[in-house]
Amino acid sequence: MVDLIAPGKKAIPKLRAIAQSSGFMLIAGGAFFGFFMGRIVILDFLNPFSMALLCASMINGVSPYVICTSILAGSFSLNSPELLLKNIILVFVLLIFYLIIKRTSLNKKMFFSIFAPLANLAAGIFIFYIKDYYLYDMLMIIIESVMMCALINIYDKSVSFFINIKKRTKISAEEIISASLLITSAFLGASVHIWQLSVKNIISISIILLLSHFGNIGTGAASGTVFGVLQALSGDIYPSAIGVYGICGVLAAAFKPYGRFMSVLGFILGNAVMTFYINGSTEVLIRLEEILAAALIFMLIPDKKIEKLFSHKWGYTAASSRKKGEESRVKDYTVERLSEISQVFRELSVSMSAGLGGKEYFSQLDAAEILEKVVRDVCHGCGMYNTCWKKEFYGTYQKMFDALSGIESGNYDERDKDIKIINKCLFPEKVWSRLKYHYDIYRHTIAWKKKVDSSRHALSRQMQETSKLISGLANKFNANLEFDKELEEEIAVHMDKLGIGLDDVTVVVDKYSTEIDIRHKNCRGKKECMNKLLPEIRNITGKHFVKYDAACALSGRDTCTLRLREAHKYCIATGIARMQKNSSSVSGDNYSMMELKDGKFFMILSDGMGSGPRAAMESGMTLNLLERFLIAGYDQNTALEAVNSLLLIKSDDENYATVDMIIINQYNGEVEFLKVGAVSTFIKYKDHVDIIKNSSLPAGILDKIDVEFNRRKIGDGDFVVMITDGVLEANDKDLDKEKWLGDMIYNIDTRNPKKMADIIMENCLQKSKGQRTDDMTVLVAKLWKSA
Repeated sequence: MVDLIAPGKKAIPKLRAIAQSSGFMLIAGGAFFGFFMGRIVILDFLNPFSMALLCASMINGVSPYVICTSILAGSFSLNSPELLLKNIILVFVLLIFYLIIKRTSLNKKMFFSIFAPLANLAAGIFIFYIKDYYLYDMLMIIIESVMMCALINIYDKSVSFFINIKKRTKISAEEIISASLLITSAFLGASVHIWQLSVKNIISISIILLLSHFGNIGTGAASGTVFGVLQALSGDIYPSAIGVYGICGVLAAAFKPYGRFMSVLGFILGNAVMTFYINGSTEVLIRLEEILAAALIFMLIPDKKIEKLFSHKWGYTAASSRKKGEESRVKDYTVERLSEISQVFRELSVSMSAGLGGKEYFSQLDAAEILEKVVRDVCHGCGMYNTCWKKEFYGTYQKMFDALSGIESGNYDERDKDIKIINKCLFPEKVWSRLKYHYDIYRHTIAWKKKVDSSRHALSRQMQETSKLISGLANKFNANLEFDKELEEEIAVHMDKLGIGLDDVTVVVDKYSTEIDIRHKNCRGKKECMNKLLPEIRNITGKHFVKYDAACALSGRDTCTLRLREAHKYCIATGIARMQKNSSSVSGDNYSMMELKDGKFFMILSDGMGSGPRAAMESGMTLNLLERFLIAGYDQNTALEAVNSLLLIKSDDENYATVDMIIINQYNGEVEFLKVGAVSTFIKYKDHVDIIKNSSLPAGILDKIDVEFNRRKIGDGDFVVMITDGVLEANDKDLDKEKWLGDMIYNIDTRNPKKMADIIMENCLQKSKGQRTDDMTVLVAKLWKSA
């Protein structure tokens, strides 16, 4: 017996696969939307929606022939000859041009956004010319054409989204709104009835129930109001009844904790209450049969399917908000901990400075202690003790005190040791010797105490500045960073369209630049960040970005972090020329150049006291300390004060070093000049040379440092020239040495900073006839605008 059922069983999986394929779904969806949009009529005779959908399908190459057919079928079902004729003309014209341009490189979106409204305007004028149109009709046709232009751009985003919906993991708010407008537009058309039930109303109620149950009260109210407005626009209900759908959505959401059945009951209750309130009768505004049919659909949809739809596809904004909330809590905890640590350092600073600033003079109490020690060492064993220190105490004490005062004032010398302080004294030499001995001990003790106090004071200052630094870090954490959420979403969605999955995107905008942090899947060294991500980010933002670090920043085994900063507006090229003193093997001048993360470029030049290895050590230590402080986040003034304090307490010997520092902002070309005992700096503009002079003392001489501060603005092609005093001392003839060097710099015709430094050095050696009386260093920086 032949098995007739087996072929049918074999065909079922094939039919199911066809039905689930993306191509079939797009064709079916296009036919559905095309048919219902072909039935839309607003303001008596306008329908910009159907042709906008057709243009969007042609732009994306998605079933334009199916949509054409379904639009014409929908228009035919309305029994409106004028609308059908206009749609036939437009479909025919648009299809012809689509066939012409579909294989060209022409921007189809721009073409259809301009051509379709103009074609609609021409077709409308033709139709109404045949029927004797009025000025009002002409105005409506113009409005319809303008609406069509806007809808083409909206539907283009929707169609593009639905084409790749299975591949997408992140969706922008713009795409959500566009897709929602496309879906809701289908409900503007005349309703199709099955068993006297409106299909449009059933689908509308089902969507309201879904959004109310899986959203919140606000979602229910918004969805109900939107569909109420759509029903009013299509003429199915009076505008006064729009609120019925809104109230039904609110009650459905309010009853959702008790289950789906109670959500349906809430919808029915809202319909009944509003019906009685509006018309005072039992004739409901929304038919109960349609609500029950929608409730049946609502009850049959599995929870897992809906939760997957609402959490996965539409979850970018929500996940981003949750992430920001978690980061906010971590930030608050970090700020609190940093504030506590800052307070600890502040208390340590106060404790360390307590008791400082004591007496610095030789008091009577100090003298009494010294005399008591002398008496104990010399007089106690003397036979005249009772006479001198008991019978004649006051006279003896006064004479001893006068002698000690003479030693303290420097009036004592070796010839005075034989002079008797007291006439009856048997050991005048021993008395003088012990007075001198104990006073020297006292003097050295005071000197070391001052040294210790100075060290304590410097340490107290460092702890105070450290407290300020930590407090500043806490304030930076607590500051409301400006996050560009729109750009974050645009980058994430754009990369998702290209099939590049990003775990997280953060965009921070500050005063001068934009920073972008992207966490993405580890590419195993294939440089996808440079080859794919970086070019696309440049296209999205229209700005040039560069990586913070050349190496990959791995955040675990499977994740890589790409940190981008906006490229500097200005770049800096430098040149150096240096010579040591004739009698020295090592130059006492040192320099440093470094770029910090905030786009500031530091150039520091230091000249140690004298020349040779000792001067090199002083200037090198000064630069090293400055670098460490600046990299740690201390501001320039605090760093200079810290270095000055350390130089003061480093040793007993006199030592100091000049500091010449410039800070160039590579985003706006502003330059800050900080000088401590350094010689002048020169700025070469295109038409003149500006001289930045200084009159402060070097670091390591005074307790409080005197910083000379200046600010200038430089631009593309300008030079900054830094020198040490040996360069000026090469000219021993001119009184105004700065003017001599400024004129020399102005007359140098080169755009190369290294060559300029070499020319300056050569001219100085010629001026001094080859004699180098001091170390000589020239630093030149040239600013040039990035491409």
